[in-house]
Amino acid sequence: MVNNLTSKLTETVRISTVFAMIFAIFFLGCKKEKEVEKIAFDESNLPAIKIILLNGCGYQGVAGKVREILYQKNLDIIACSNAEKFIYDKTIIVVKKRDEQDLERLQLMTGIKRRIFANNKNSEASFYIIIGKDYQDYFE
Repeated sequence: MVNNLTSKLTETVRISTVFAMIFAIFFLGCKKEKEVEKIAFDESNLPAIKIILLNGCGYQGVAGKVREILYQKNLDIIACSNAEKFIYDKTIIVVKKRDEQDLERLQLMTGIKRRIFANNKNSEASFYIIIGKDYQDYFE
């Protein structure tokens, strides 16, 4: 009976130790991953992202307001004008030069997740932001 109790206690200690090790590895691994993420997107160490800002909703003065907000970010706004048509209900990023890291940085800075790809290696800017009617979700 004592041997049986000792055996169960030893088994419980082993299982507890395994769970503690798994928890420690997971916790420490996640913490290091988050630290790397912060370093990777420390905007003070990265070049500004070139964008063109387009008013796609037709609301007068929106592009200027959004431009003022975006000047506080690590963005180089090389042009600001109207889109060809005012048909955009949703704000969108148009990717002109495929750079996944810069796209992720831009999405983090603006909160805009919606994007389309219209690759053009000759484009002045890596990205266009077309402002839609939902612009207040991102720029207020």
